[in-house]
Amino acid sequence: DALAKKVGISKMTLHRIETGATAPSIVNLAEISFHLKKPIESLIKEGEPKVVVIREKELNGIMDPESGIKILAPRGLISDRITITSAELDTGLVIHPHTNKGFEWAYLTKGRAVVTVGNKKYELRAGDSIFYDAHFPHSIEIKQKIHYIGLFLSDG
Repeated sequence: DALAKKVGISKMTLHRIETGATAPSIVNLAEISFHLKKPIESLIKEGEPKVVVIREKELNGIMDPESGIKILAPRGLISDRITITSAELDTGLVIHPHTNKGFEWAYLTKGRAVVTVGNKKYELRAGDSIFYDAHFPHSIEIKQKIHYIGLFLSDG
């Protein structure tokens, strides 16, 4: 009753919207969303939630054997622009300067590395994270075996 008053519709109209007997106008939907403090899209979701389980043996199949980088969430799973990766890289490994069309974020769970972006070096230790514009040349030198989780956000 209180929500109907706040939105400016009758209690019966609100009931019909809730039960799917009628579709609200975008104005009423926006008002309901505002007063419930929920995003509009949360009010119009239908059907079953999307759930994807990727088993370990499947993840092992999407690994770059040269770099050892494993794809945990391939592009398109979360978004057409996001890829989530993980890797263990050995001491002494150098990934030479290169560029990518997007942005990168990495979180070190173990080890030490020096990440160079442009002409600036960033020393990272376990527990540190870094975000950078991958359009600029960047490289990585592993000082002590690392394990990291990474996110790549590609350009549209």
